Amino acid sequence: MSPPDTQLQHHPRRGAQAMLLSLICFSGNALLLKDLSSHRNIDPWMSLTFRAAVGLLLTIILFAPAGTLKLRRSFQSWLLASRGVLGALGTAAYYTTIGPLGAGKATLIGNTWTIFAAIMAAFVLHERLGLVKLFGILLALTGLSLLTGLAPGTMARFGHHEMIALVGAVLAAAVVVVIRQLTRTETSATIFSSQCIYALLLSLPLAAAHFTSLNTMDVVLLTAAALCASIGQLAMTEGFRFLSVAAGGAFQMTVPVVISLSSITLFAEPFTVAQALGGVLVLWGCYHTVVGGFSKKPAAS
Repeated sequence: MSPPDTQLQHHPRRGAQAMLLSLICFSGNALLLKDLSSHRNIDPWMSLTFRAAVGLLLTIILFAPAGTLKLRRSFQSWLLASRGVLGALGTAAYYTTIGPLGAGKATLIGNTWTIFAAIMAAFVLHERLGLVKLFGILLALTGLSLLTGLAPGTMARFGHHEMIALVGAVLAAAVVVVIRQLTRTETSATIFSSQCIYALLLSLPLAAAHFTSLNTMDVVLLTAAALCASIGQLAMTEGFRFLSVAAGGAFQMTVPVVISLSSITLFAEPFTVAQALGGVLVLWGCYHTVVGGFSKKPAAS
């Protein structure tokens, strides 16, 4: 859990550096996945298998010596198992849609987990939905309708890949709610490893069933994508230790922007004016939803 704000602000530069690293890694992961899927015809289940295996190995190397990693807990605690299963399915939804939808659109839709998490937390954890958060949710939902073609007369543009991406965002939101409960009893290493374990159990049989061949460059790129995802996750966690929610959230909201612009430049992904406007509204709304409950008025002197 994050330390109080007075401690968070002691190392803003360190927090910014960690968030910048996570931004680079998450963007690199998405672009590598797009290249692997569209240009190298790598099955997304193989990409997910590499991510889970590399993430689990990295977690063991970094945290097992300190005794903060308890792998058995992933099978002994129903809450940890729920986090693992939901996280695996949500990640699978992202990995299977990034090819057909494009890295930009898939990431923007997936980013709406923030609004679904705020809604779920209000019912499950009884967290308050203030006016700022409600405004952010409304903005993000309006942007989502433009981004996915849900505007009147354009329902045909909302295909099954968009639906899978949206379901993935809802699953990711459920994971956040579960993690908020798990942080009271489990370490970050144990929580993160649960996703890796269940993602590996889900993806490995499917990857094996569709396996044809992998050359050396395929393995290098798959490993690089997996390392980007794992390091990005760890760097983001580190960044939130030293930055406020508003500052850290602002960094994370730039991830879809960088990925979208890079996808347009590198892969010529098409974005209509309406979709671009929808993407902006999604990001703006998600940002207000994330930081809306954390603004603090200065104490009276």
